[in-house]
Amino acid sequence: MDTLKQLVRYALAIGAMVPLLGMALLVGPFSQRQAWRLVRSWNRLVLALFGIQVDVRYDGNAEALRQGGIIVGLTQQSLIDPTVGFASWDLPVKGVWNIEYALIPFVGWVSVCLGWVIIRQNPAQAKRQLGRAAAYARAGGLVYLSAEGRRSDDGGLSPYKKGPVVLAIQAQAPIHPVYIAGSRACLAPGQWKIRPGRIVIHYTDPLPTAGLGYDDREALLLRLRAVGEATHRRWSGKGGRARG
Repeated sequence: MDTLKQLVRYALAIGAMVPLLGMALLVGPFSQRQAWRLVRSWNRLVLALFGIQVDVRYDGNAEALRQGGIIVGLTQQSLIDPTVGFASWDLPVKGVWNIEYALIPFVGWVSVCLGWVIIRQNPAQAKRQLGRAAAYARAGGLVYLSAEGRRSDDGGLSPYKKGPVVLAIQAQAPIHPVYIAGSRACLAPGQWKIRPGRIVIHYTDPLPTAGLGYDDREALLLRLRAVGEATHRRWSGKGGRARG
């Protein structure tokens, strides 16, 4: 019976995807903000269908995101994390995707429509696109990148990449570290059945980059990693409830 309910929910989510994201594709060339709202609405609907609630918490000032910068995911625990992010962001956020993801029907297409940074296997093209992302963040926009190179298999933190900190330094824009807690309990790696639950999106204090140069990338990466490890210790083992 549970399998049937899951299949029905997936069917409803896919059925809603076509009109909502299809409309986003139509209005995107004229109003990216309206297209973004349609994308956000679909992701919120998906979470509602599966009984998932999302809380957003900030260590500092919630208005800091409105100044722009690089949102850096401190960990990737579940395939549902992107859905949670889309559903929670009130401001348009551009991501960085490889070309193969941009080719996914509707979900990938709409990312192109929203001006996401699409990377091909071409160093010169990648450099130009990342330069465009840096300029967007420098002008007050928000760009999302994950710190980890791959999704966690065991619930721990994977090694961090330098890319997000280098982009933040290039943009001279703050890093907004974010940790998603509880998503693994809703959709564990290797599973397809989504469980109801509560997921918390936790923004830690921003890391400033003003005045930093390329030679500061290692030190900034160590600071980011320290934030990631401290936040992971705070949330791990509590199924979405912070320790302390």
